[in-house]
Amino acid sequence: MPEPYWPKKKGSYTLADAARNSSHARLRCRYCKTERWYLVEELVEAFGSIECDDLVYGRRWRCRKCGMEDTIEMSLENPPAANLQEIRLRRLDGIVNIRRVLWRDE
Repeated sequence: MPEPYWPKKKGSYTLADAARNSSHARLRCRYCKTERWYLVEELVEAFGSIECDDLVYGRRWRCRKCGMEDTIEMSLENPPAANLQEIRLRRLDGIVNIRRVLWRDE
């Protein structure tokens, strides 16, 4: 008798789950050691409720300082109040949709 099919993403930890836990996302470049802090609620607004691992590895983020690809690592943290005063958060300013036109010859 064949095995039943089970969804592979069942019970995955999404950004919406992390937003319910009121956590912050720390993205750090392994190459130049730059840290950036984001609010998880704003990441959900920008990218949707995707799996947390897919945010960095699926989108192929590039470091703004050194320009290297695939060196960004993400961790979800809930820092204490003393550390929240020292952290500089990157806030969502706006979302721009780019519309591109593709042509083909017939």
